[in-house]
Amino acid sequence: MKHLRQMLLSFWRIVWQSVVPFEPRPEQIDDLPEPTVEVTEPHVKQCQWIFDQAAARRVHLEQKAQSTFGLMLFLVPLLASLFAFVISKSPASHGTLRPFAIGLLCVSAVLLFLGFISAVRAISVKAFETLFLRSVIDEAGQFREYKTSFHARGLLNCAAMNEAMNDHIAQFVKGAHFLTAAAVIALVFAAIPTSYVFSGLASSPTETKIVGPVTVSSLEVTAIRHDISNLKGDVGKLLSNSQAAEGNLKRLEEKFAQLDAKLSKMQKAMPGGPARK
Repeated sequence: MKHLRQMLLSFWRIVWQSVVPFEPRPEQIDDLPEPTVEVTEPHVKQCQWIFDQAAARRVHLEQKAQSTFGLMLFLVPLLASLFAFVISKSPASHGTLRPFAIGLLCVSAVLLFLGFISAVRAISVKAFETLFLRSVIDEAGQFREYKTSFHARGLLNCAAMNEAMNDHIAQFVKGAHFLTAAAVIALVFAAIPTSYVFSGLASSPTETKIVGPVTVSSLEVTAIRHDISNLKGDVGKLLSNSQAAEGNLKRLEEKFAQLDAKLSKMQKAMPGGPARK
């Protein structure tokens, strides 16, 4: 229970840090004291290295925020399609699993939205301190006399301000990662009951409907027309001869049976016939 309380408290802190207002730049630090030793060129190089490390960390944090942002762009349509599918296709007979899945999808959407805000804020923060005009020109507009101590103190001051801003951006990146991971977990838990519900549903039969006139032309239709022509001739002969033999009547009955079989076969094979699974 102690670890659970700590986890919930950390989660609330991350959510709060994602939406809380922040200053566009950190508080200005106090001026560094004058050095008591002679500042040499190796000191300046070391200060420059510290400044470069702060700049490299800024680039790394922005890249991580952008990668998280790209992952969110992939998850948003997936979440939207799954939500629409559950709403439209979920049967009403599963009264417990359906609201549970919809609730988890809503939680995932909220977490993903908060992670999106955190990622956007991490990318949008662009304040960066560097040595500029004031490092070479004084208040009177005259060039300063170059001093290695002044140069090294300026680099350290900028590095300290940049590191403070990097720590601020890191909070947003951490929040974006944590909230995105929580959204994915909620999405997975929502997909489990959804797949269970739809796995027990029988597939609906496929039905084909034709609207409008249909022109049918095939070898079977041509053969049926030929049989009908022959049958017409046989019926005419039968009617003209009242003393027709019984064999002619049987032959006529057989032709009627063949014609009926061909018509039934063509009806089953044609689109728009009886529904088939």
